[in-house]
Amino acid sequence: MTIAQNYDLAIIGSGPGGYVAGLYASRCKLKVCVIERDLTGGTCLNRGCIPTKSLINSSSIISTIKGSSVHGVIVDSYKTDFVKMMSRKEEVVLRLRTGIETLFRASHVDLLRGQAILSGPDVINIEGIGAVSARNIIIASGSRVANLPNIKIDEIDVLSSDGILNIKAVPKSIVVVGGGVIGCEFASLFNILGSKVTIIELLDRLIPTQSREASKKLEILFKKRGIEIYTLSKVENITREKSLKVNIEGGKSIEAEKVLVSVGRMPNTDGLGLEGIGIKTEKNRVMVDDYLRTGAKNIYAIGDCVKGPMLAHKASYDGILACDNILGRNRICDYSNIPNCIWTDPEIASVGLAEEDARAEYPDARIAKFPYLASGKAYLEGKTEGFAKIIGDPKGNILGVEIFGKGACDLIGEATLAKTAGVTIEEWAQVTHGHPTLSEILQEAAHVFCGTPIHGI
Repeated sequence: MTIAQNYDLAIIGSGPGGYVAGLYASRCKLKVCVIERDLTGGTCLNRGCIPTKSLINSSSIISTIKGSSVHGVIVDSYKTDFVKMMSRKEEVVLRLRTGIETLFRASHVDLLRGQAILSGPDVINIEGIGAVSARNIIIASGSRVANLPNIKIDEIDVLSSDGILNIKAVPKSIVVVGGGVIGCEFASLFNILGSKVTIIELLDRLIPTQSREASKKLEILFKKRGIEIYTLSKVENITREKSLKVNIEGGKSIEAEKVLVSVGRMPNTDGLGLEGIGIKTEKNRVMVDDYLRTGAKNIYAIGDCVKGPMLAHKASYDGILACDNILGRNRICDYSNIPNCIWTDPEIASVGLAEEDARAEYPDARIAKFPYLASGKAYLEGKTEGFAKIIGDPKGNILGVEIFGKGACDLIGEATLAKTAGVTIEEWAQVTHGHPTLSEILQEAAHVFCGTPIHGI
């Protein structure tokens, strides 16, 4: 085998973990290559965060118009051009993918195309190219959609979260199997677009990663909008006779034009040759220590293929941390300040402990809430559904923050900064916020915690 080139760092995968690590390492004067077998940008850019949020952004315009009042006249006549929505989605993805490749070239990061197979502790064989050697390696191979053994996904009628991004028209009806983050985002999207939506969830509530209050509030809003929800329900099978039917254990059957199977994701580590060089896996996850090092010397793993939440921004965090450890900076990974963002309508976002987890770990934890209804900005925009919740200990340290409402996924950045920097809730209350803005809701919640409510009773 001929070794093509020597690198300081070779990265397997160009998703938000791999490409961020590659650019960061290059800025730190390392000679870097990124190996990608598919599209640059990974799942996040091509089949995940970016395309879904492009569609959700387009649908938010419809949501704003739908039932709104202009000079006293209710607007209920509008037309959705789904083809243009999908076209815009593709334009956004292409633009950002091209942007990453441009950054690679400008930063002298070599992008190598092909399947990577580890053939030694410092050698990677790339199918169709040959082999490269590297003093350090980062595995950033991402994840793929998980399947259910009793449901066959054909990407025509029964779709994964990948396949649904390629449909040509809005389905008249759709059953979403799985009420987690991805399932609820798509349910919200298609409900706005006019589909008859049904959610089937195995657990007792939607989005179990959030507080029960947020889950219940989302369920109530969904039901008001006509979304049917079956919790504590298991899909037995899907039959295709005269129509597509989703059969739930217990005898209930639901007809639909399309079915979306959204039951999570699994690490994408098959075929990398990990076992041959002593890298252990558990349920497809690469086993790493607190420095993101594998059992093989100078090989690290990051993102969806290791422990922690499967989130794009967590993968980017991992990528920079792994590079810092390669450079000898000895950083330990800490996921306690990784925010969760859910683009339903309204949005939901959180950082730190959820209310129930905080109460279990800290019996004397205190909760403070401020409603969107009391916000001038939320009221003038007609987006009064929601709340900001701050969870703290008796000393006023932030344990967690949850936001349910418009702009939650942007607002959580302030909460994440405050928690990460160790700002106390009293100090937070003293920070001046622009007026009128939604960010004032967080300041108001901090005042409530401190016993000094301004715009609340």
